[in-house]
Amino acid sequence: MKIIIVGAGIAGLSAGIYAQKAGYDTVIYEKNEVAGGNCSGWYRDGYAIDNCLHWLTGTAEGTSQYRMWQELGVWKDAPKIVERDAFYTSELNGQKITLWRDVHRARQEMLALSEADAAEIHAFFDSVNLVHNILTSGFTPYKMLRAFTETHMELSHARVLRAVDRYAKMNMRQWANRFHHPLLRQFILDFSVEEYESYWLIMAYSFFAYRNGDIIEGGSIELVRRLVQNYKEAGGRLFLHTPVSQVLIDRTQKGGACASGVLLCSGQKVDADYVLCACDIHYTYRTLLQNQYTPRDLQKYYRGQKDFPVYSSFQAAYAVEGLLEEVDDTLAFSCEPFMVATQSLARIKVKNYRNYGDYTAPSGHTVIQCSFTQYAKDYEYWEKLYGSRQQYEAEKEKIAAAVQNRILARFPEYRGKIRLLDTWTPVSYARRNHDYMGAYMRFITTPMTHYGFLSGKVPKLKHLYLANHWMTYPGGVPTAAYMGKRAIMEIQKSLKF
Repeated sequence: MKIIIVGAGIAGLSAGIYAQKAGYDTVIYEKNEVAGGNCSGWYRDGYAIDNCLHWLTGTAEGTSQYRMWQELGVWKDAPKIVERDAFYTSELNGQKITLWRDVHRARQEMLALSEADAAEIHAFFDSVNLVHNILTSGFTPYKMLRAFTETHMELSHARVLRAVDRYAKMNMRQWANRFHHPLLRQFILDFSVEEYESYWLIMAYSFFAYRNGDIIEGGSIELVRRLVQNYKEAGGRLFLHTPVSQVLIDRTQKGGACASGVLLCSGQKVDADYVLCACDIHYTYRTLLQNQYTPRDLQKYYRGQKDFPVYSSFQAAYAVEGLLEEVDDTLAFSCEPFMVATQSLARIKVKNYRNYGDYTAPSGHTVIQCSFTQYAKDYEYWEKLYGSRQQYEAEKEKIAAAVQNRILARFPEYRGKIRLLDTWTPVSYARRNHDYMGAYMRFITTPMTHYGFLSGKVPKLKHLYLANHWMTYPGGVPTAAYMGKRAIMEIQKSLKF
């Protein structure tokens, strides 16, 4: 059985490894010159820029995610796992709080900051511990989220679901507004986009606090390198800089239309028994399938940006002469307002990569990155600006300079010691990976709704499967890897009938 996989991101590489292990003959076609998709990194002047991993779910032995990475060969040769003391720090009006790996320490610091918020603080940390206890008992995140739509569940699971349900009904902004202290409100909002369900901070912090959300030394670059190596060692074939223009469809079969291969942009036709599209789902339906098979529900999602928003980011990376030890991992602080596309922002979150390994920067130096959320209207701004590359590049430089000036205002001792390495925008993601509106994460949705889970099969088209992080809540790197695995399991199941 021959399977063509379109896209060498995490989902495509995962599918390739599992397929090769199952005895299938696979080939992966990737449009870019390197594999990895959105899980990517690159070097500038000897400094490593990591576009993806802030933490990797599945670094704790015995967890289901750890076993998946083990099956994919990531833990072969025992790579170093980088453990950090702090998740992130928020600063406001001369005060700061840190989400330490030590849960007790973090709880006590917050209680010392605001006794008036004791009930909310205890609820937060109690939920973090509950999530950890459930996950270590074998109840996976995927099953937990599925359980929201199930009517039957074990009593031991019901307790944590009731606790998490409290946060599932609130987004980050609503949760923040429950706190009295302004720093605690800002701390909640500093985690991620405010439209996200509040319990994702609980989940992410639980993983981090209990060593299931650390980093493989080498970050995104090393993770992808290991997956590519393991795929090739399993006999897989990977063709880089080989874009696919269309999925070939055979409509002569009695059983209905079947995917029969792909047409490369070079004009070459390649036959296969199955095709697995491991790329952006919107690009798959719009371009590779030429708008012929898009499900009605999915059409609604892409039309309804108000109800099904997506987001991307403007990012800037800087080289630092020194270690910037004042930033343990991530620090968010207020600053003079500045514009990023259509938004006026007055807060900066600095990520320091010095603890991620010697690969990040020359000795005595570090890399810092700043990311600013961008929505659909911002993508449209950048897309229009991209029509004039000179203006586009000038705008990126202008914003990066404004950010750098505000970092120096906070850390004046580093004046003359910080310089820009690179900038990228939502258009960068769209052009590089065909990401819909530059979105490197899936729709901002809730598990309570049916669109939290999308089918990996295409209606009325046999022998074609989808594998990407858009398919299943919550998205991200582990989800992409699992979707690659699930697609191969679906192919195996279809062959039994």
